[in-house]
Amino acid sequence: MAEKGFSTGSVAMAFFLGGLVGAGLALLFAPASGEEIREKLKATGEETRERLREKTEEFRSKAEELKARAEELKARLRSEAEELKGKSLETLEEAKRVLEEAIEAGKEAMRREKEKLAQKLKGEEAAAA
Repeated sequence: MAEKGFSTGSVAMAFFLGGLVGAGLALLFAPASGEEIREKLKATGEETRERLREKTEEFRSKAEELKARAEELKARLRSEAEELKGKSLETLEEAKRVLEEAIEAGKEAMRREKEKLAQKLKGEEAAAA
């Protein structure tokens, strides 16, 4: 069932006003004596008050359930966020390690090539002399 977003206060007011309107109409159209009408109005008022109390309690209970559910979701999301943060840090550290290894391998290859070129130049100088 889709929620309409009515507040507890507006629902309670609607019940109360409905009871009053019903009581007023009963007074106008009832073919009963004043005593009977007063008794009916009193009974209708009490019934309306009881229904209003029940609905208020029902809404309060639902609100508490929703609040508890929201707290559970909040805790679960926080936990999952922390887990993702940890995994991200691990992935970042691994990428950093791989990059550092690649840089070191590049430096070593460059050093070897530099030595080869130096030896080749020495060989050419010796051959030219």
